Amino acid sequence: MRADRAGSTAGISVSGQAPLGIHHEGDGVGGEASEPASNLQAAGVQALTGDGEPLSTRGSTRPLRRDAATPPPRLDSLTGLRFVAALAVFGLHALNYGGGAPGEALLIAGTTGVSFFFIVSGFVMSWTARDDDTAVLFYRRRFARIYPAYAVTWVLSLVATMAAGRQVSLLDGVPLTLLQSWVPSENVYWATNAVFWTLSCEAFFYIAFPWMYRVVRSWTARQALLGIVVLVVAVELLALAVWGAGGGPVLHWLAVVFPVTRAAEFAVGVLLGVLAARGVRWSPQLGAAVAVAGGAFLLADHVPAAFRDVAVTLVPFALLIWSAAHADLTSRRSVFRARPFAALGTWSYAFYLVHSLVMMAGFEALHRSGIVLSSPSGSQWLLAVCGILGCAVAAAWCLHTFVEVPMEKRLRPRRMTAPAKT
Repeated sequence: MRADRAGSTAGISVSGQAPLGIHHEGDGVGGEASEPASNLQAAGVQALTGDGEPLSTRGSTRPLRRDAATPPPRLDSLTGLRFVAALAVFGLHALNYGGGAPGEALLIAGTTGVSFFFIVSGFVMSWTARDDDTAVLFYRRRFARIYPAYAVTWVLSLVATMAAGRQVSLLDGVPLTLLQSWVPSENVYWATNAVFWTLSCEAFFYIAFPWMYRVVRSWTARQALLGIVVLVVAVELLALAVWGAGGGPVLHWLAVVFPVTRAAEFAVGVLLGVLAARGVRWSPQLGAAVAVAGGAFLLADHVPAAFRDVAVTLVPFALLIWSAAHADLTSRRSVFRARPFAALGTWSYAFYLVHSLVMMAGFEALHRSGIVLSSPSGSQWLLAVCGILGCAVAAAWCLHTFVEVPMEKRLRPRRMTAPAKT
């Protein structure tokens, strides 16, 4: 069966034999969204640069095709924005060690950085999807890309736990399975290292993506847009229901931690990728999208907790991701494409993994040396945070350079050779 045949259901194979439609994609928590290891649909690129058809209900119903001959444009702005999202999470966690500096209240909304990761992960996977791939190869690449650095950080987290005089329990082994977020207990989903729960969600997204993409790859632009609207409404209704029920630990888990619930953000990103490949040309200016996303981030600190993590920023973040990708594809100016942002974005997955460990060790060392109080405030806290940020970036570079990259090269399967067409 030809993979480009209209109405074809080709595009997925659990056994690893039929084409899947995926090649190389960035991870949701800090991978290189711009890595040129996959190929875009030429028509989709032309449309985004002004040569394609406008949004239409009569769009192609054929499954999206990915040509393996032409390398894709780099999306360096998305890579740079990943570090901004990771930095927001860093700022939130810094509040655990003090505060009192001007504007620190802005850091409370740092949880929204995780939502940005989930959306951009879905977008990159969908946008870089390719037809000469299989589910098995996709899973192997995802494992090679994500798990080695994760496992090393898990070991370091255990060492830090024991060094702090805390007892290691059987629950600390749960994160190795990447199943911790399926259990509605903080003792489980925050076990060993509190940032690990997001990787549990990402693992679920990776498992679901081949089946998800098999469905949406044949959608028209209007169908994809309608799907995004439905997902956004579902997210808002869930936040409203949690708020109306008064919250609580289980409801917090359901709305914030449960992988199935958080998959809505990932699916929004996947459908954005479909819209891009279908040739939707409209995009706000990147500066305007940054302003809207920044405003939503500020607003997230002033709404009920049920709306803070996802509901307020979902649409603004989706617009920012769309606008940043469009800026790269049309060669428009983007500060996030600058080399410092691109480098930091490349290290952002490692930064996300190690930042809380570096923060814990850094504040402990500063306290023991008498440089800062056990709970510093004001300028003392701010200076300490800036110094620890530099150390966390250095640690991220080490993890990326000496673990993430070499282990991915060692474990990554060889590129699949496209079968001859008959």
